[in-house]
Amino acid sequence: MTHFYAKYDDYSSFLTQAFKESSSSRKESRNDNTLEECGGATWEQACRLAKEGWLDGMKLIEYYRSKITPKVTSRVLRPVPIDNIHGYSVNVGAYLSNMPECFFDREYEERNYPGRLYSLVVSCSFSWNVSTDVIIQRGAMVCALVDALEFAGNRVEVICNECTTDKGYKDETDIVVKKHDQPLDLTLLAFCIAHPAMLRRMIFSINELSGWASISACYGYPAEATNRGDLYIDEIHSGKISDSEAITWLIEKLELFGVTMEKE
Repeated sequence: MTHFYAKYDDYSSFLTQAFKESSSSRKESRNDNTLEECGGATWEQACRLAKEGWLDGMKLIEYYRSKITPKVTSRVLRPVPIDNIHGYSVNVGAYLSNMPECFFDREYEERNYPGRLYSLVVSCSFSWNVSTDVIIQRGAMVCALVDALEFAGNRVEVICNECTTDKGYKDETDIVVKKHDQPLDLTLLAFCIAHPAMLRRMIFSINELSGWASISACYGYPAEATNRGDLYIDEIHSGKISDSEAITWLIEKLELFGVTMEKE
């Protein structure tokens, strides 16, 4: 099988390419007849969301965050002794030396454990029959997972992967949407992982520019990523799940990374 592979090491270079016009014979990225499949976003609206982030997507992410973050116990407060003008005990030596800060006091600082670097690869390959609400729920769960991992003191690299096959060819694109050393922007991550327009507008535009849209049937068929990172969130083949199942999934994934969770 012939394998075509492209990687964008930063999100801005991906957008620069995706925003370009193509001469493709198939241009679903700009087709306003596919609004429902694109989460209601036109090409112009999708471009704005891609640059500014998806604020409305934060609502569902916040639901899962509220259920998970309070349970994460890897991030703890530790008392640190300091000198102060008041406190819980007297520093006799400082008192006899007429120093104003002659008491021992405490202040608390956050200690993050274990502080590791992880690579999370998220498949963005969805068939047309996968509904927008399924994509959004799954994406919100993944965003909440990234947030919880970083809350626990880790640093997470997030890669969006689109991989499809057709006619003996495999076309694959990796997009680094968050590097280890970048701060977490959940509104931007919400668009990249949870909004259907990331695939069906932005990545389809890349497929049109590369010529893949013209030679494949319906932009190809979803396939597994070559690079699966430390954790791979695979392509969707099922519908929405219950809230309790979603929370269980998140906790199981966090525990795989050694993040300790508060027990009920």
